[in-house]
Amino acid sequence: MIMKNRNAIGQKIRVTVTKTRPANTTAYGAEDVVSENASSGTAWVFDAIVHTAGAGGTIVAATLVDDDTGRTQAMTLYLFDATPAGNLNDNLANTNPVAADVDNYLGRIEFPALSDNGGLSDTRASHGIANGLPLTVKTVAGDDAIYGVLVSEGAFTPSSGEIFSISLIMEQD
Repeated sequence: MIMKNRNAIGQKIRVTVTKTRPANTTAYGAEDVVSENASSGTAWVFDAIVHTAGAGGTIVAATLVDDDTGRTQAMTLYLFDATPAGNLNDNLANTNPVAADVDNYLGRIEFPALSDNGGLSDTRASHGIANGLPLTVKTVAGDDAIYGVLVSEGAFTPSSGEIFSISLIMEQD
């Protein structure tokens, strides 16, 4: 059961972040960042992922949803406890994690290939060493968020303004 009460230690919460990629159809190469802007992209910020700043928990499941039914490649979500120093700009080569992020890097979640699911494409990562879950994380003092970079594992041609949503299910420490 997923609870909405952030103060319940041991309970699971779901945090979802949605980004709309730029209004173009410029093809991505393998290992390109998927973000909202080609020149000033930002990290995927999973705010309030823990019950209190500086706390931790375990990500037990993750879902990636795309509003384009034709999306079929696998993707990887790199996670950090602070905004990563590597590339965040859309449709440019991923550089994350960089040496400056060694202390901030939490791990990665590997999403299997997306599949057409009616009006959307989706995929889910759950327990299994191959996809990086469960993943124990801890936020830094004064922050209740973790930060991500979504990277395509294969080349694809996007839809203009394509919308991606990532949900993380976190069991609170």
